[in-house]
Amino acid sequence: MLTLSQLRQLYPSARHDHVQAFTDQSGPLFRRAGLDATALRCHFFLAQTGHESDGLRARAENLSYSAARLMQVWPGRFPSLQAALPFAGDPEKLAEKVYGGRMGNDRPGDGFRFRGRGYIQITGRDAYREIGLRTGLDLEAEPDLANEPAHALAVACGYWAWKRLNAVADAGDYAGLTRRINGGLVGLQDRFAWLERVQRCMPWPAPAALSIATLKAVQSALKARGLYDGSVDGVIGRRSLAAIATFRAEAALAPGTELDDRVLEALGVVQAVPLPGH
Repeated sequence: MLTLSQLRQLYPSARHDHVQAFTDQSGPLFRRAGLDATALRCHFFLAQTGHESDGLRARAENLSYSAARLMQVWPGRFPSLQAALPFAGDPEKLAEKVYGGRMGNDRPGDGFRFRGRGYIQITGRDAYREIGLRTGLDLEAEPDLANEPAHALAVACGYWAWKRLNAVADAGDYAGLTRRINGGLVGLQDRFAWLERVQRCMPWPAPAALSIATLKAVQSALKARGLYDGSVDGVIGRRSLAAIATFRAEAALAPGTELDDRVLEALGVVQAVPLPGH
């Protein structure tokens, strides 16, 4: 489904064995997870895994933080420098603090043992057990399997299916997808940067191959008219398409969801031309 050259362009810092395995496995694994059904699902998956794995460089979660960084990442758990200092530079102690006693981590040491791993940073004993059942891997006994190139994509696809993320992708809700994966919106700007990178590397499911800046302008114009209540993010999902269809009807244009020059003109949107390399 995906070519080696596409993935090398998208993940230039990834090890060759990871890129090769991803290329070889993407066809059957994407079909099984439904990721090949729409370009939007595929691109959301590639962008989120790009962020989570730092460009497909699978690794165990780095939990060695300074006290100041702990206050930024977990402000609810570390509201002050005094609260954060005992956990600074101590990954195992920190893992027990933030992950222990939840997500199925019910034994001493589970927080660190089942910290984030793989392309989508699965976390917690429950996740390792559930995804292990879906992939046929004993991840609960051997959590480091999630990092290996032979299994990392299967684990990420298993997580995607477990969390039923295709439905979120189909709605074009990239921020909502981030919440489902991260539990919040940590790294949202970088996640959107990855989404734009995917757009540059691969065909994009945007009408008429419009730039993200133009699509954002369309969403803003539709929102101003009370036709669209989603995020202004340049991602054309179900809500955006429904708003376009409604606007076309109101503007006496031909029925459909096509975002053509007549729609842009009626909305007062000037097509943005991206700068070279953007």
